[in-house]
Amino acid sequence: MSSSTSIDIRLEPLERRHDRGAFDCGEPSVSGYLQRVALQAQESMRAATKVAVSPAAPERILGYFTLVGIKIIDTDLPDDLAKRFKIRNLASGAPAILLAQLGVDRGMAGTGLGTFLLRHAMRHALTGALEIGGVALIVDALNADVAAWYVKRVPDFRPLTADGLRLILPMATLAATLKPDG
Repeated sequence: MSSSTSIDIRLEPLERRHDRGAFDCGEPSVSGYLQRVALQAQESMRAATKVAVSPAAPERILGYFTLVGIKIIDTDLPDDLAKRFKIRNLASGAPAILLAQLGVDRGMAGTGLGTFLLRHAMRHALTGALEIGGVALIVDALNADVAAWYVKRVPDFRPLTADGLRLILPMATLAATLKPDG
C-alpha cells in the first residue's frame, strides 16, 4: 500500500461477498452508506464503489470509496472556473465526477489507507473523465476537519461553497497532479 504500512492491499469492486456489516469508520453516515446503500447503488449502476481488502481476508472491507457522475452548471461555479470549463450560460451544464464517499475502517486508522484510497479515487476519476468526459472532481466534505484533510493531501482542491465543505479540483489540474507511474 504505502511505505508507512506493510499491509498488502487490493482494490476491487464492491460485491455481495464483502462483509459490509462489519465495516465501521466511526462516522455513522459513511459506515451506513456502505452497509445499506452502496451495493444497491453499484448493482443499479448509479455509483461505483471500490473496496480495499487484504488478500489474507478478502471479505473484510478495510476501506472504500464511491464515485458518481454528476452535472455541474455555471451558477454552481465561480466565474473563473465557469469560463475555464466553457460552460458559462450553457443550460446543459458539464459533466463532473463526485467523490461521494470515502471511509477507512477504525482498525486501519493511521496507516495511510485514507490517502491511498484518495489517490486511487482520483486516478479512477481521471480515467473516467478521459474516457467519457468530466471537467472536475468534486468532494462534499462532512465537516471542516474533513475538508482540511482533503486540502492537506491535495492542495489544489479549492472551496466551491461559502462553508468550504464542497471542494473542486479541475480535471486538468488533477491530470497534472498525478504522476504517470503511480
